[in-house]
Amino acid sequence: MIFDNRIEPKRAGNLPVRVISLLLVLVISCGFLTACKGDKPGNKQDYAGEPVTEYRPSSAELYCHEISTYTGPYVEDGKNEDVKNVAAILVENRSKQFLDYATITYSVGGKVATFRVTGLPVGGKAWVLEADRLQLDGTHSFEFLDCESVFKKDAVTSTTDIEITTEGNVLTAKSKTSKTLKNVCVYYKNMNDDGNYLGGITYMINFGTVTPGQGVSNQSAHFGEKSRIVRFSFQEE
Repeated sequence: MIFDNRIEPKRAGNLPVRVISLLLVLVISCGFLTACKGDKPGNKQDYAGEPVTEYRPSSAELYCHEISTYTGPYVEDGKNEDVKNVAAILVENRSKQFLDYATITYSVGGKVATFRVTGLPVGGKAWVLEADRLQLDGTHSFEFLDCESVFKKDAVTSTTDIEITTEGNVLTAKSKTSKTLKNVCVYYKNMNDDGNYLGGITYMINFGTVTPGQGVSNQSAHFGEKSRIVRFSFQEE
């Protein structure tokens, strides 16, 4: 679907932003490999190798680049009802993992503004609209409150096992393997005219079971020329 929308950046004099980056404490847990030589008291433990560090993304790697107002179809609930001057933030995933879900909150004029973003690929940016359609109509101060996030390290963002073809808002999934694929789903987001994703919402299409060489089609009212698949999920039988 092609959206007729307008993102209006607020000038510095109109919308002061106290906190523009989502900065939280980043904690990395490090494990060290050790080995015991012998079993008698007093024996020293010898260092057995390089420290093992597991990368763990955090909310500190989500950045808010801009706070604006949005006029157009409200996409976050899938209804696409027209709205005016709804608060919107431009969020970037600077981590090394797929962002499954994040809830970001600000204090705005004594109210809590909530922004929910899902399915954001590594390096992706999305205009996220306020969850309760909060309208801005003057000078407002945004004060960062909190950010809760969940990342998906095993997200399949591309695959040679499934071929997706499109015709309008109809998608067809074909198995490119010799195995039957079950619970085949694709997740997609729509693009804004500025090249960023529009909305924190991520849409899902379920194709069910796809056998080798078979094509299964499904329709999605929100899929169109500006749609981009961001993730696949399936199981091999």
